[in-house]
Amino acid sequence: MSLLKYEILLSALKHGSLTAAAEEMGYTQSAVSHMINNLEVELGVQLIKRSRTGVSLTSNGEILIPYIKNIIKENNNFKQALSEVTGLIKGKLTIGSFETINTTYLPDILEEFLSEYPDINIEIIEATYSEIEKWLEQGEIDCGFVSMPSSKSLKVIPVIRDKYGAAVSKTREHGFSDSGEVTVEELIKEDLILMQGNDDYDVRRYLSTASAPPKYKIITDDPATCMKMVERNMGVALMPIRLINEYSDSVDVFELKDGFTRTLYFAYTNIKDASPIAKKFIEFMEYEELPALK
Repeated sequence: MSLLKYEILLSALKHGSLTAAAEEMGYTQSAVSHMINNLEVELGVQLIKRSRTGVSLTSNGEILIPYIKNIIKENNNFKQALSEVTGLIKGKLTIGSFETINTTYLPDILEEFLSEYPDINIEIIEATYSEIEKWLEQGEIDCGFVSMPSSKSLKVIPVIRDKYGAAVSKTREHGFSDSGEVTVEELIKEDLILMQGNDDYDVRRYLSTASAPPKYKIITDDPATCMKMVERNMGVALMPIRLINEYSDSVDVFELKDGFTRTLYFAYTNIKDASPIAKKFIEFMEYEELPALK
């Protein structure tokens, strides 16, 4: 039985669409539909329901899909183990992450890792902390970056301590002191630009310590958009200082007087059950002295 049909089925379920699966796998929509039909005939059971809104699992499909995922996973593990035995480490590593870490720390991490293992392909999936935790537990991704996880089943390594600051346009009138520091009470008097997602979680937690609720002028889910709004003097944003410094020509950074930081963790489930490539990356994150993590 062809594993390609399994892979196409999983792609269709991931996207909720045969058309999207066809685009990802490099086939026509009719070919994808035909292969899934053939798979259902071979198994003697209907796996998916088709509708105008997309595709979803049947009750029988829900029972069988974990086994199909495991077949694909074990096949990939076999290929990776074979490549390791033959001396050429290759395959795919899937990492759950989010945009602010992707634009600041992750390039340094992956540059160092890929210099040792150039034949490994990396897939980065952006998500929230809770989504990354869920996908780790379900085996959808190999590893990920989170704030302190709520799930006790995850193994974590503290890797990054992000120091936060207030990003302020160089042309903005404000009441902050000349010391280059600002308090949470001073911040809540300003129009704030809020980053949704993981930064939203950390910033809201910090601002909740103030004596009054903050004023959110603009809410966005894109770091670059957030900083562009700051540059145009539309408000003040709380962001990791490393990210703010990339806009130093047009934006000032004020450190927070109470030194608010967030600790980010590298998370995985169990190195014993990890794929050969995931094991290499876990060991790399445990023992390598990376400049980005100091």
